[in-house]
Amino acid sequence: MNVLHRYLRMTAAVALLSACLAFPAMASEADNEAAGPGILIQEEAFGQEEEPAEDKTEAVSGERGELLGVFTTSGYCNCRKCSGGHNLTYSGTVPTPGHTISADLSRFPVGTKLWIDGTVYTVEDMGSSVKGNWIDIFYGSHEEALNHGLRSQEVYAVVP
Repeated sequence: MNVLHRYLRMTAAVALLSACLAFPAMASEADNEAAGPGILIQEEAFGQEEEPAEDKTEAVSGERGELLGVFTTSGYCNCRKCSGGHNLTYSGTVPTPGHTISADLSRFPVGTKLWIDGTVYTVEDMGSSVKGNWIDIFYGSHEEALNHGLRSQEVYAVVP
């Protein structure tokens, strides 16, 4: 029965996310609660064009390497809504803003360094809904995670 419950919850979250993408004005804090951990929706993030990102390679420790593709990124924190209130990552580390990301571990093992929008992040966590070309970026507060919204961002391998 637990598997059925998880399937129904995931189906509802996908339907809600689809509705919010189709109707951005519907996105709200209540939608974030219903969507579940790791899925944060922000209405301002939809329908706005982002300014072109400037090249920030000099601001990182390590250089951009090969473009891995355009990924959907979202924000999360260690609150109950985002990660069940866990204070440690899957790898056992304390998550750090500007450093920790959650990724599909079958694609990016723990310790993988990825360059996203001028910052080098390290894969230290996993999420139940973080699969394929989806990355969850850790923030120090729930408000910052919500402000990230959902974005399409280029992700690069880091050259040591």
